[in-house]
Amino acid sequence: MSDNAESGIAAVQAKAAQSDGLQKYHRSTIGYLNERILTFVFMIALIGLIFVWVTSSSPYITYGSLAGVILLTLLWGMLRIKRIHRVREKRALQVKEMH
Repeated sequence: MSDNAESGIAAVQAKAAQSDGLQKYHRSTIGYLNERILTFVFMIALIGLIFVWVTSSSPYITYGSLAGVILLTLLWGMLRIKRIHRVREKRALQVKEMH
C-alpha cells in the first residue's frame, strides 16, 4: 500500500474517531468476531473429520461421527436462527428510536 493511501485511511479513521463513528464500527465488528472464530474451528474440525473418515476402518466410528456432524449442524443452525432473531430485534429497536 502506498504512503498516500495509508495517510488517507488514517485521515478517515481520525475523522470517524472524532464523531464516535469509529467506536460504533469497532463494537459492531467485534460482535461478529465469535462467529469468525467459530467458522474457523468448524473448518478445522471438518478437515479432521475427513481425515477420520478416510482412515477409519470401524463403521461405528464412521457412522458415529456422521451422526455427530448432523447433530452439530442442527445445533449450529438453531444458534444462527437465534442470532438472526436477536439482530432483527436490535435493528427494530434502532428504527423505533430513530422515529
